Amino acid sequence: MTTALTPRGADEVRALPYVALLALLEEANLPPGGLDSVRRICQEAHLRPGLDVLHAGCNAGFLSREVARRTGASVLGIDISPDMADAGNRRAAKEGLAGSVRHENRDMRRSGLADASFDVVLSGGALAFVDGREQAVQEWLRVVKPYGLLADVELYYAKEPPRQVLGKVAEMIEVEVPRYDRDYWVDLFTHERLQPYYRHDAEAGARSDSEVDDYCAAMVRRSAADWAPDAQEALHERLLEIFRAFNENMKYLSYTLFVHRVVPEGDEPTLYL
Repeated sequence: MTTALTPRGADEVRALPYVALLALLEEANLPPGGLDSVRRICQEAHLRPGLDVLHAGCNAGFLSREVARRTGASVLGIDISPDMADAGNRRAAKEGLAGSVRHENRDMRRSGLADASFDVVLSGGALAFVDGREQAVQEWLRVVKPYGLLADVELYYAKEPPRQVLGKVAEMIEVEVPRYDRDYWVDLFTHERLQPYYRHDAEAGARSDSEVDDYCAAMVRRSAADWAPDAQEALHERLLEIFRAFNENMKYLSYTLFVHRVVPEGDEPTLYL
C-alpha cells in the first residue's frame, strides 16, 4: 500500500487525481469552519465517552480523530474512497487513536451498518458532493438511535461566483462544482423525524496568497522531504494550483452548522421548537 513517505517522480505527481493526491499526503481536510466547527460539533452534539459516533464522508479522518480526542467518544468514519479510509487509519494509528477511531470504505447512502447503532451521526461538508443526498440523509436516519443527534456543516454560495472560478475548481477536483444556497440545506433537513436543535451561520473566509503558499510549502516539507527535488517542486506547484483555486472560491462561500434531534416515526409533534 502506498504511503505518504513513498518517493514519487515529478510526472507521477502531476498525473495523480485530486482525491488520490490528498489521500497520499494524508491531508487533514478540516470541515467548513475549521476548528471552530469541530468545537461546536463536540459541544452542541453533547459528545462524550460512551457514545458511538458515525462520521459520514470522513475523507482522511481529521474530524473523526479530533472528535475522539476531545470527547472520548468512539468514532467510525466511512468514505467511498478506499484510499481515504486507509489514510484515516494510518493517521489514527500514528496519533495513538486506533483504539477509539477506525475508518472503513463504505458508501454513506448504503452503508450496510445496523439499524439504530449510533448515538450521533455527523458529517463535515462531504454531503455536498454526494449524488443522492436525500438517500444519504435517509440512511443517516436509519442508523442513528431514537432521540440521537445528526450534525452536519455545509458550504453554500452566499454570493454568485464567476464562471471561471467554478470552472477552475471543477478542473481541480474533476467533478462539477455543486451550487447551493442556504435554503437548499434547510429544505434537505426538513423532515418529520428531524427537529432543529442548533444552527450556526458564518462566512467561509479566504486566506492571503502568501498564506496559501506557506501552507503548500509546509505540506511538501511534511510529506515529501525524501522525494527528488523535481518531484518536490512538482508537488508544490500542483498544491498551489489546487489551493489557489479553492481559496478564490472561498470568497463567495458561507457555511451553516446544523444539529438536529432525531425522533422515532410517529413521535408526538412539537410546535415550538
